[in-house]
Amino acid sequence: MYPKLCKVEALNNFNLLLWFSNNEKRIFDFRPNLSHPYYKDLNRLTLFKNVTVHDGEIEWATGQDFCPHTLYEKSRPTEN
Repeated sequence: MYPKLCKVEALNNFNLLLWFSNNEKRIFDFRPNLSHPYYKDLNRLTLFKNVTVHDGEIEWATGQDFCPHTLYEKSRPTEN
């Protein structure tokens, strides 16, 4: 079982800062996903930064979402 995603902040370098229910803070590099047609709109930083957490998942106002389990598995812990 994975910890629940509680909070997200989009950073200027298309990384996501993630807070999980187990008190972990992690970084996910979203750049590799931006080449996929589903995420094409998110290449605009202003749209990318409009990310929110809804029911433990991230989603954007433009309709895209992303699997919270993948966010946890493929992210790295922050240094602080």
